[in-house]
Amino acid sequence: MVAGRRIRFTAVLVAVVFALTGFSSSGHGHGSKSSGSGGCSSSKKRSSYNSNSNSNSGSNGSGKSSPSPTKSAGPPAHAQVVTCAGPGSPQAVLKVTSDVDTTRLVNVPLVFQGAGGVVERTTVPVSLKARETQTVTAKMAQKDKAADVSACVVGTIN
Repeated sequence: MVAGRRIRFTAVLVAVVFALTGFSSSGHGHGSKSSGSGGCSSSKKRSSYNSNSNSNSGSNGSGKSSPSPTKSAGPPAHAQVVTCAGPGSPQAVLKVTSDVDTTRLVNVPLVFQGAGGVVERTTVPVSLKARETQTVTAKMAQKDKAADVSACVVGTIN
């Protein structure tokens, strides 16, 4: 009778150790080079590896669904530069188009760039109806720096 209890106790103990170390009946699959050495340090390594892989697999499952709504939503509008500021013209003309099915007030960021970097930044508020396109003017606050502008770059619209 004592031998039967000892075998059951050993079987339960082995099952608990395997469960804690991530060992399954299909093989350990972790590729651990220390699996033959046994001892506490070996199971400790496998246990920490298993907990890391579990946290990674959990984030993969939840990470797949979380970014989708933010990525699919996208900006409410997009804009193109029709004409850029330059010598004698301290303004840019932009064509702004709504990408949503509702009326929205959007802010269109624009950077006036020159050879030395940013000359000036501005933001143009535009009220757009659903899928509407408007042509707007973005004026420079420092008109005397218009000659320094070589490019106009539209930022992300929010």
